[in-house]
Amino acid sequence: MNQNLDVLLSIAEISVAFAGFAGIITAVVGSATGGWDPGNLNRFKLMIFSSLSAIVASLILYISLLNSGYINWTSNIALLGVYLLGFSVYFIRSFVAARQNLSSYVSIPVSILAISATALQFAALIGLTTPDLGIYFMGVFYLLIQSCIAFTRLVTEAILRPERLR
Repeated sequence: MNQNLDVLLSIAEISVAFAGFAGIITAVVGSATGGWDPGNLNRFKLMIFSSLSAIVASLILYISLLNSGYINWTSNIALLGVYLLGFSVYFIRSFVAARQNLSSYVSIPVSILAISATALQFAALIGLTTPDLGIYFMGVFYLLIQSCIAFTRLVTEAILRPERLR
């Protein structure tokens, strides 16, 4: 069972890298242009929150293993599902508020991914699927994908097209 959790450590490492690159992007773009436009600020927040969330969600299972020697999937999936629900509502609301600064061809699929990952967690809680590593992994993987998309969009908009920042 512990060997299957190694993929979560890999996700945590990748998420740490994204959070680190976010700091570099902040330093480079913030000093070069004197500020952020609302779209890039929203992308930056999304990347930081999703990266840090993926790190915490990946490592939280190891705390369960240290304390009891086994993982209670139901409680961990419930915790992740409630977090994903709040995370999804916050960022979908942010997408709607910043829709003039963001492209809908990215924010709509990301919102659909958020709803799907959250619904999968709750489907496991009500018994439609078995709560296990696969279900939990889908929630954490969503956070990683969210971080990747936000990072790619931020680099594309902030670094490769600096004229759009002004």
